Amino acid sequence: MEPSDSDGAAEGSGRVFMQSDDSKQARIDPRHRQKNRYRRKKTLDAKGAVAEPDRACTQQTEPRMDLEESPSWGMEDGPGPGDSAGTTPAPGAKKDTITEYGNSSCAAPQGTSLVHSFDRKVRPYIDLIDTLRYLGVDQDVGLPAVAVIGDQSSGKSSVLEALSGVQLPRGSGIVTRCPLALKLKRAPGPWHGRIKYRVQGRTINTKLDTPESVGDAVLQAQSELTGDDLGVSKSLIELEVTSDSVPDLTLIDLPGIARVALAGQAVDIETQIKDLIRDHIGRQETINLVVIPCNVDIATTEALKMAQAVDPTGVRTLGVLTKPDLMDEGTERNALRILQNQVFPLSKGYVLVKCRSQRDVEAHQTLAEASRVEAAFFKKHPVFCHVHNGGKLTTTTVLAAKLTEELVDNIKRTLPKLRKDLAEKLREACAELESQGESIPDDARAKQLFINARVMRYNDDVRGLARGEPSRNLPRNMMLYTLVREHFRTWLKDLKRAQDAWLEELDNLIREYIDNRSGRELPGFVSYHAFENLARVHVQRLEKPALNVLAVTCWSVQDVFMRLADDVFKFLPEFNRLVKAKVGAQVQGQEQKARVLIVTLFRMESMVYTQDMLYQNSLREEHQQDHEVTEVTPFIFNSNNHPKSKGKRLLDVSSLDEDLDVMNKHLRSYFKIALMRLMDMVPMVVRFNMLDELVVALGAELTALAQEGNLAELLCEDEDAMEKRRMVMERVERLHKACATIENKL
Repeated sequence: MEPSDSDGAAEGSGRVFMQSDDSKQARIDPRHRQKNRYRRKKTLDAKGAVAEPDRACTQQTEPRMDLEESPSWGMEDGPGPGDSAGTTPAPGAKKDTITEYGNSSCAAPQGTSLVHSFDRKVRPYIDLIDTLRYLGVDQDVGLPAVAVIGDQSSGKSSVLEALSGVQLPRGSGIVTRCPLALKLKRAPGPWHGRIKYRVQGRTINTKLDTPESVGDAVLQAQSELTGDDLGVSKSLIELEVTSDSVPDLTLIDLPGIARVALAGQAVDIETQIKDLIRDHIGRQETINLVVIPCNVDIATTEALKMAQAVDPTGVRTLGVLTKPDLMDEGTERNALRILQNQVFPLSKGYVLVKCRSQRDVEAHQTLAEASRVEAAFFKKHPVFCHVHNGGKLTTTTVLAAKLTEELVDNIKRTLPKLRKDLAEKLREACAELESQGESIPDDARAKQLFINARVMRYNDDVRGLARGEPSRNLPRNMMLYTLVREHFRTWLKDLKRAQDAWLEELDNLIREYIDNRSGRELPGFVSYHAFENLARVHVQRLEKPALNVLAVTCWSVQDVFMRLADDVFKFLPEFNRLVKAKVGAQVQGQEQKARVLIVTLFRMESMVYTQDMLYQNSLREEHQQDHEVTEVTPFIFNSNNHPKSKGKRLLDVSSLDEDLDVMNKHLRSYFKIALMRLMDMVPMVVRFNMLDELVVALGAELTALAQEGNLAELLCEDEDAMEKRRMVMERVERLHKACATIENKL
């Protein structure tokens, strides 16, 4: 049998045909379509003349979603979001049927392959964000989401029920007391759900068998998270619903805004709820779905005010108008103007929906029936029928399609930034985990190795700091050798000040000593006893500054070593305490040793001794300086620093002045040698005892402590530190998984 012309046309053009009883196929006459469209237009015009709606309601310019980018959920009346005008099959024609949102047997004019194409293009993006949210990444970075907000009794729960196909908790007052992540996944097969949340450190993951069991499961989760005080919590409840009658969409339901605290609620319940809402809607990655009842003044809607505060231009806000059946007669025009974006403009516009009432729920009205009732309501409404037939501004089906489109576009737009933010957060978390150190092992041998490694690390740090060669990067105020060198430079400055002051009064001291203690000797004879006493008195004045250098060095060493213990053993409070005790004891012991050496050193300096050759060389230099003008050198004991020049003293030829000059010259010559000894010996004593010897003694003490101590007590870790490390490890793990997930998807 040869194929008919109609068969060829069907294959070539893809037009829809009807099959009559006698099995003859006939193409629908295009002229009939034109007449039908003309009749429908006349009907709409007549209804518009009766209801007198704003002309703008028939001039919506909102773009239609692309067929391959939007779901092809069917509508009972009028074209759906993806329908093409003028392609309605004739009576009796066989339709392609697929499982649809809100109706298991809605028409699919574009065919099953187009739905599958949509699933391939949209589902991966939503699954990616759901996976990241499941990992808990939203604690670290902002994830694209749709946050649902509204005042109390605004119809928010009814909208979510209509979208999800499950019965959520209803009632008066605050019903939603925790953020609820509603994950809707459209897939063939039977309905199944799962609820998940964390409470007291454990994860509750419960399988749900029927849509009717969802409400009780959510109430139970909220009760465990918030208690019985009717308060709110920031803990997230995840509700996953998989069905062949839901859109691919993820929504975050937030508590309704309360203005008055009820019995059993905190007096600041409104503030708590608003803070919780701001945490979600303030993120730039979030689309704000604001639910507004038609029977209230939009200017009094607190949810819209909050959305405007965080999104002044309205680019992230989509409005949903509810309860059109509860409006007073004659007020529909106000709702229509809002729907047309003329009252409170939003870039994403508004959608008008009619959901099940409490009476419908009690009458066990199914969501499929509710969808048909909703379509019939808008179709027959004298005002809203005009915007309903356009297929863009009414019904929950349109809302679901629009939300899915907005969410996927938002995900695509934010993915590059999300990828960058995750990588940066992972680097920060790894650095923080490294600073936390390793966790304490359970095995006894492993514990011994652990504590040995810690002690070895501390000893290496101490040794490096004492030598001026730190083994790792530490703060500048812990560079011990640098601090000690500063103290040694202070010692030189003390010597310089003492010398300047002594030279100022040297002539007077010599004159006074000669006048008061001269005996039977004739002028011109210098007393060695006077020289020795004057030298001894001056050197002894330097003992106190030397001991001060020791004291400040001890303080610096103890401070650095104890702060180093806080860094290495910060999560082992008992061991840290013992280490600090050892540091304090060793520093005190070495300080006593150094003090004895310094005191002994100054006792030896009281002997007034030096090698003859050294003294003669020094005396010869002083004699030359008396007869020559020499260049000033940086040496701090240059006699030219004396305020009284040698030339002036030589002009005075009295015998007393000669004695003064001779004594002055001998004392300066000796002081050069004595002060040169002290200049190095005091720092060497301090360094030897407070750095070199202390490091050796402290290392031996800590090694013995690690070997002989009670490991159970020494390795008792601070609970706060354990919890902090656990949280950081969890953050690193989830960020690792998130980065790997997003890389695989991209």
